[in-house]
Amino acid sequence: MKGKGSAPKKRKLPLYKRAVISLVRTLEENERKKQNKQQQKAARHEQAAAQRKAGQRRPATSDRSARRNAQPRTAQQNAPGRRPPMTAEQKRRRAVYLRRMRLRKRIIRICAAVILLLIVILILSRTVLFKIQNIEITNPGDADYTASQIVSESGIVYGTQNLFSCDLDKVAKNIEQRLPYIGKAQVERDFPKSLRVTVTPTHASAAIAFGTGYLLIDPQGKMLEKVDTAPEEIPVLRCKTEFELNLGQYIGVSPNGRKADDQTKAATQMITLYKKIYAAAEQAQIQDITLIDIRDVRAITLMYQNRLTLHLGTQDSLEQKLKTAAKTIAVESDASRTRTGAIDLTSIPYVYSRDTYETIGEEASTEVTEPESETEKAE
Repeated sequence: MKGKGSAPKKRKLPLYKRAVISLVRTLEENERKKQNKQQQKAARHEQAAAQRKAGQRRPATSDRSARRNAQPRTAQQNAPGRRPPMTAEQKRRRAVYLRRMRLRKRIIRICAAVILLLIVILILSRTVLFKIQNIEITNPGDADYTASQIVSESGIVYGTQNLFSCDLDKVAKNIEQRLPYIGKAQVERDFPKSLRVTVTPTHASAAIAFGTGYLLIDPQGKMLEKVDTAPEEIPVLRCKTEFELNLGQYIGVSPNGRKADDQTKAATQMITLYKKIYAAAEQAQIQDITLIDIRDVRAITLMYQNRLTLHLGTQDSLEQKLKTAAKTIAVESDASRTRTGAIDLTSIPYVYSRDTYETIGEEASTEVTEPESETEKAE
């Protein structure tokens, strides 16, 4: 039991009220501190302004020197507007920074000088230096042309063209087109003033009849030469395809980069078939092919020694067909080497031979369009 004279017990506030009161007191304390800081800052500004204003006054000469001598050095150093002296660490950092900046400037100057020197060397190398003075021809004896012919047709003029600016592909193309019996020309720079040209000759592998003469082509379809009669050592190629006659160019290739038309595409298909037949005959080691008839691509016919007709049918399995034909021809006896007849290879692996001589249709002349001369174009 509580006594009558005892004081009433103080009631404790709830937790949330105590938290609110504590928060309010904290905010008030922060506000007072903020105001005190602002007042101190304003006082310092006023004091600094008063000192600057006092410093602008020109005191008497004697009084000024006396005050300067009487003022402690630390006070002079800490006066407004003066930079405090650098510490040893700051001096070290500044020295490192200045040394780095000097090194960077030196590197920039060296790089600029090197770039300028390279530009000058490049200009001189393309204008004054490295003039072509000699062309060395490799393997000229295997070709049908002399070294002087190859040099004259290359388009190079000694002493005027630069070794760097010379278009090697154009030089090789000039040699290959102007000298048809050169199948490939490889041109390389030979410093300081020479070109090295390596030529690979080509040969006629077939003759296409046109008009009253023949057009000789190599295994890749390059037009080599126009002759009156076909050589006996190469086969005659019969086809119905029309193409433009340009010696030194390839059949089925549009000259001067023109877009291929239907005639050019047909010529490309024809020469592609011929190359397949030629490669298959080389693989089967069949010699003495005297006629290749591809006027009908579904009934390809070859003539061997003008006495055996080889019926190949389509272009499927050409190598197998010609290898079978080579085996069949190899078993001929001495008495039958002059016989005429035919070998049917259209149903490989079955082969049919007969002694009946078959005459392939009359030789039809291929339509060849010769390019107009400059005089005809002008007219």
